[in-house]
Amino acid sequence: MVGKVYEAAYDQERWFDAVTGLRDLFGGSRSCIVRISPQTLDAVASDLDPELISQKGVEALLRDPLAGASAGLPLGTVSHWPPTSDETEYRRRELWQDWLRPRDMYRGLACNLLASNGAHWLLDINRGVRQEAFGGHEIELLQKIVPHMLRAGQIGRQLEKTSALASAFSHLPFGVFLVNGHQQIAQMNEAAEAMLARPDSPLTLSEGTIVAANARDTQELQRLVIDTCSLRDGVMPGTGGTLLVPSDRQRSDLARLVLSVAPFIDARAYGLASERCAVIMVTEVARRIPDGFEMHLRELFGLTPAEARLATALASGRSLKEAAATSNITVKTGRTYLERIFSKTRTRQQSELVALLKSTEPLSGRR
Repeated sequence: MVGKVYEAAYDQERWFDAVTGLRDLFGGSRSCIVRISPQTLDAVASDLDPELISQKGVEALLRDPLAGASAGLPLGTVSHWPPTSDETEYRRRELWQDWLRPRDMYRGLACNLLASNGAHWLLDINRGVRQEAFGGHEIELLQKIVPHMLRAGQIGRQLEKTSALASAFSHLPFGVFLVNGHQQIAQMNEAAEAMLARPDSPLTLSEGTIVAANARDTQELQRLVIDTCSLRDGVMPGTGGTLLVPSDRQRSDLARLVLSVAPFIDARAYGLASERCAVIMVTEVARRIPDGFEMHLRELFGLTPAEARLATALASGRSLKEAAATSNITVKTGRTYLERIFSKTRTRQQSELVALLKSTEPLSGRR
């Protein structure tokens, strides 16, 4: 049973198998893990019962005092269920008569597994009217399993967060490499893959290791990564740094990239630090203004379409005269728009405005 619980920690679809296993282990009529919030209810149940988790069934449960009582159960402590001193009164209520009794959910065991954001996750194992009530030895057995269920829940939540982080990295518009101390790539996002595939890229892969176009840049990158990932007397001293590649200005045929190396995670063995990984973030120097930048400026600063068009042209490096021509307006009109843009962005001169606009480039979206 504990094995099934940990399988579910790494594969959320397997909680059905774990819940069904608990029902069978305890000889129950049904078992479930139900998430109860003040407005909603959802469940992983051993027995498929769409009617019970329909809107009507959810409303019946949320109306009953039982829902509030379940929230008060201590986390990780197994209790008899339902926790009511007046069983006769409980069995007169709508929830019992119309919903639980027809499903032979007569008596059971319950335990709260998690409480978060006003909701709680309740483990519930039921037996039918013709079965014996759960005894002390069954409470003791379930109490031995519950700590593993609590840990499995923590593992599952952490994996979901890790997966979400990896997904976020994959959609960033700049390159992200995760490497070890030997510059060997553990993971990279789509933008990083696209950079390596470009014919003018100053970075290539050699046996899984990042290599720059010239030996000097490769050595400097290696120094930054080694320093960032170093482990000296149990202390991780490296903080990383920044590198422009290629550093050789004569290589005009290659794209120029800024590489920022920083500590990312510390791998551990038996609770002790064993290796640090580094993240290399890569952006292109003098890259083009991204698609949708005009709309971005309109929403951010309240610019009109004409003002946003002029501001975008200025941010791309054009002079006011060039930007006005691009926008099909006179220089005089361009100056009028520019004064309005200064006012809305709280800037005073064109260089300050361009610096501000470039700093607001959104991270969403990819070329």
